[in-house]
This record gives sequence, structure tokens and C-alpha cells, in this order.
Amino acid sequence: MILNVWVPAAGRLLSALLAIGGTLGFLVERPTGSKVEGKRLQRASGTFELQVMQHDAGKHELDLFPRMYLEKHFHGDIQGKSKAEMLSFRTESQTSGGYVALERVEGTLEDKTGSFVLEHNGTMRQGIPQMQVIVVPESGTGELKGIEGAMTIRIKDGKHFYNFEYTLP
Repeated sequence: MILNVWVPAAGRLLSALLAIGGTLGFLVERPTGSKVEGKRLQRASGTFELQVMQHDAGKHELDLFPRMYLEKHFHGDIQGKSKAEMLSFRTESQTSGGYVALERVEGTLEDKTGSFVLEHNGTMRQGIPQMQVIVVPESGTGELKGIEGAMTIRIKDGKHFYNFEYTLP
């Protein structure tokens, strides 16, 4: 089932992390063309649409945490799509929790075609979020083989934006 809004527990947590954490920006800003370990740092930005599908929970005794599947369509410097799987937890107070996700991005970046995997790690403690989204080492394929980097996400007026700092060999 495709949800237009986040499911209650996991969704509010992730939405809060993305909305608050994304606007704070957890990456150090560096000018385009900076060097990172001898490689030229690149920046990509744009928007994406998101669809969330809730996992059919309760089918297995190991279903301890709400699980969701996500699909994104990227526009801007990344042209492509992604699929992700997310696990989440929220405390009784509803002000703390966490989520982890793995997301496979397929498409074109800097006129190079391939794929890479993003690892999401988000935590909220008493309403204060922290979020990190990094490229899994050695996950790049095709012309994106060797990609490294990190992404920030923000939501403004219901629209999703990304900024991606990366290096390619």
C-alpha cells in the first residue's frame, strides 16, 4: 500500500528528522572544487519525490520494529530513482527514537551512469534530531564506481530537497 503520509510512529520520527535535521545541515559546508584526500569535491543538488509503502507487519515473530519501503525519483544533478528499506523505533514519549535505512540509487550523476548505496542513520533525543546519510564504501557501480560522499536532506513546504557532496576517482 502506498501512503501519502507517514505511518504514525516511524513516519513522524523520520519526518521530524528530515525537516529539522535537514534544515540544520549536518555537513560542513565546503566550496566546490575543494580537495578531499587528494580528490576534487563535487556538489550535486535537486529535488526528489517520495513514496512510502508500509511493510505488512506482524507476519513474523522477528517483526520488532516498523518497517517501510521507500521509492524516490530524483531530479536535478541526480537523474534517477531509488528504492530503500527502513527500520524505525519511537519511544512512548514520542520525542525520541531512531531509524536506519539502506537506499540503492540508480541513475546519472555528472553525466556518469551507475548506482550506489546510501546508508541512513537518524536519531532524535527529546525532539532534537541528528541525521547522517553516507555512501556505503565500494558500493558504486558502472561509471560511479569508487564514489564516496554524504547527503543532506531537507523539507520545505512539503517539497524534498537534497544536497550531495561526493568525490569520484
